[in-house]
Amino acid sequence: SGGAPVGFVKTMNPTDSHVFSFGATDEERTERSLAFLEEQIFCEGPGSIAAVLLESVIGSGGAHIPPVGYMEGVRALCDKYGIVMILDEVMMGFGRTGKFWAFEHFDVIPDIVTSAKGLTGAYLPLSMVAVRAPIKEHFESHPLGWGATFHAHPVAMAAGYECTKYMLEHDIAGRVARILEPIMREEIGRLVERHAGLGAGRCLGAFGCMDLVDPRSGAPVQNFEGSRCSNPEAVAAFRAALRANGLYGFVR
Repeated sequence: SGGAPVGFVKTMNPTDSHVFSFGATDEERTERSLAFLEEQIFCEGPGSIAAVLLESVIGSGGAHIPPVGYMEGVRALCDKYGIVMILDEVMMGFGRTGKFWAFEHFDVIPDIVTSAKGLTGAYLPLSMVAVRAPIKEHFESHPLGWGATFHAHPVAMAAGYECTKYMLEHDIAGRVARILEPIMREEIGRLVERHAGLGAGRCLGAFGCMDLVDPRSGAPVQNFEGSRCSNPEAVAAFRAALRANGLYGFVR
């Protein structure tokens, strides 16, 4: 009753946190985090693992970009043990990172991709799943008895089609990479330098994040779920400032 659903096992992100790091360089982080992941595959039993599911770029966890070689390493492990590789691009798909798909920043092709949000520019709710040919061909001859009330709704589909066509015709992903990313990177750097309550910042395309810290300790001002907040007054002031400037943020 309650808690996380059974059958899902979490693993460590390859990127640094304020308490742990797989290494001082991208090479060390990639080597050690992939070794950790393979050890976890051994412990669970490769035959018991249907898929490895991860975001191409970590989203709500802080817009963390995987170290060089990590995504390719995960792809290699999936191929080695016959595991499906699923990439979640709900947040960063459709040009947000400066590529149409965020996985295009790496030398990988996933088996399954999920996405939404940017598909219709948020005009209408629509999500999608893309699969490689062997998976498609399997379900062509072995269909699932599945349906949804608003599956492939014609109005949402029309919005998705027009938005995708516009993105491609106007090279929106290229404009994000050429125009928005340099501005994002520069302005994030300025904010981090100016404010002691910002520990670090990063971006890829128009997908970025800054880490809120308590300047008295340098540690995160609170946990991800909002617990152990070291400065509730500062968080409340931050929330109020967002709303005063017409911004609605998910602030716990």
